[in-house]
Amino acid sequence: MPQCAALVVAMGDTSRRYAGGREIHDLFREIFMTHAALTRIMDRVHEQAGLSTSQHKIMRCLIGSGPATVPDMAAALGVSRQFVQTVCNHLASRGSIEFTPNPRHKRSKLVAATEAGRAAFRQARDREDAIIANALPTMDAEKVTDACQLMGAVRAALAQVPEET
Repeated sequence: MPQCAALVVAMGDTSRRYAGGREIHDLFREIFMTHAALTRIMDRVHEQAGLSTSQHKIMRCLIGSGPATVPDMAAALGVSRQFVQTVCNHLASRGSIEFTPNPRHKRSKLVAATEAGRAAFRQARDREDAIIANALPTMDAEKVTDACQLMGAVRAALAQVPEET
């Protein structure tokens, strides 16, 4: 069997093909190249709206889920608490977010988007939507849904890989 061919299950349903290492590596390369292209475009879009990409991620978290603490956002985004705090401090200095008292914790304030922050986020999101509409006008919705499910399954499987691997 060629290296890049899919593995076939020897027992049971032999019509089902499973991806081998070569195919998974090819998928990962496509993901990395797509990520690089998206980063290049989105950095430019976010900057035009007055946000860095990391600031946009914080705003997306707040607008999507409502006020949150810095530790909660860090956990949701998979980044350090210190990184989120630094980004939030910068956003607060620009009036895009505000820190408010947290009724559940004396020292860990809640972070909330301001109207100015919401406007900057909407501007970036509207530009993203326009780019998607122009660059991918005929993208099949079912295929997009399938790709999202596949990537979710890949992410979940990789999350189970032990740290010491």
